[in-house]
Amino acid sequence: MTKSRAGFTLIEVLVVIGIVSVLIGLLLPAVQRARQAATRLKGQNQLRQIGIGLHNYAAVAGRLPGFVHADRPDSKDAPPLSAILPYVEAREGDKPALYVGPGDPTAAVPVDRSAGGRELEAGDASYAVNHPGFLGLPKFDADFPDGESNTVAAAEHYARCGPAGRFNFLYSMRHSRVSPPDVPRLNEQRRATFADAYYGDVIPVADGTGRTRPSRPGATFQASPRPDDCDPSVPQTGFAGGMIALRFDGSVRLVAAGTDPAVFWSAVTRAGGEVGVAE
Repeated sequence: MTKSRAGFTLIEVLVVIGIVSVLIGLLLPAVQRARQAATRLKGQNQLRQIGIGLHNYAAVAGRLPGFVHADRPDSKDAPPLSAILPYVEAREGDKPALYVGPGDPTAAVPVDRSAGGRELEAGDASYAVNHPGFLGLPKFDADFPDGESNTVAAAEHYARCGPAGRFNFLYSMRHSRVSPPDVPRLNEQRRATFADAYYGDVIPVADGTGRTRPSRPGATFQASPRPDDCDPSVPQTGFAGGMIALRFDGSVRLVAAGTDPAVFWSAVTRAGGEVGVAE
């Protein structure tokens, strides 16, 4: 009487491996989408906390923190992201947890603060405030003709931008360390803003027909660029589908990739009556 041998044939093993491979192939995209959704949700919550800090600051000061002069990076008090730290239970430091964006691929990059034989200023931020929105120390009840819900307050931004992370966005910077004629170094360290004309950013421009266009045709923001390809003159997000942005009313919304430039830049100004403002 012969004994039957328990086990799998080679064909059976290959079939099982094939089935497992197919299942893994089906599950991985779902896992990646879930991780991306969780990362985006964390970023949304951080922007909401920034919005709460801005409203709490305004309730005490009677106005928003901001910038007095359009032609140089000075502020009457601390810049917005620095001014609100006491109102969001955050401490000032190189990288407050609130300002480390979960979708920013440059946030975890170590920085040599003595690079080039000179001490670099601390204060990295993965979010940038809308410079025109904060210009002139605005008040909520008087200075938003377009409506607080239609005006962007802050958006995602890589903390370090460009080849070798040359351009550094700092939430605490109040004064520039170089003068505009020194173009090669002007943007190496700058305040955490976007649409900031002082640094040569893309800015919103009224075209005389009731629409707002970017100063560089077609520009809006970058979706998931490589850090070395990061453009410091516009915001960017680590997500391919779009950028999350805080509005002055405290809401956080997704600005989809491929958004009409007129829609995007009309939400950057505080002016009212523009055509193309996103509802």
